[in-house]
Amino acid sequence: MAVKKEKLARESAAAHSRPIELITENDFSIIRMCDLVGTQPSMIDKYAFLVRDPHGNEVEITVEINPPAVEEISRRSRRRISSESSYWMSCAERHLTDYLWENNQFPPNARLMVKELTPDDCDLAIRWDCDP
Repeated sequence: MAVKKEKLARESAAAHSRPIELITENDFSIIRMCDLVGTQPSMIDKYAFLVRDPHGNEVEITVEINPPAVEEISRRSRRRISSESSYWMSCAERHLTDYLWENNQFPPNARLMVKELTPDDCDLAIRWDCDP
């Protein structure tokens, strides 16, 4: 019995130390770099991800969100969603996921610029809880 408890404790600790991995429908794997290194996102409007393609190739990809888009969401949310909100990491991740699904390849130069927000981005902003 003690051996089972010890094994469960080790497995639980390992699961907590692994970052969350998002898998796209076409088998790309996305991990937020801040989760991988255990830090907060360091750049406002720029977010880094480690992406693995279905063949095992890994690339660090930066997603940048156009500052006017950030200002638009801030204004529409009555400043409830600031440029430092976790909303933006989620938004960047969704746009990267969409790009990988639609193009089935890494973005050129490992960079993706989100120039315009989608209606889904705006809808999510309305429902986003304020960060503490």
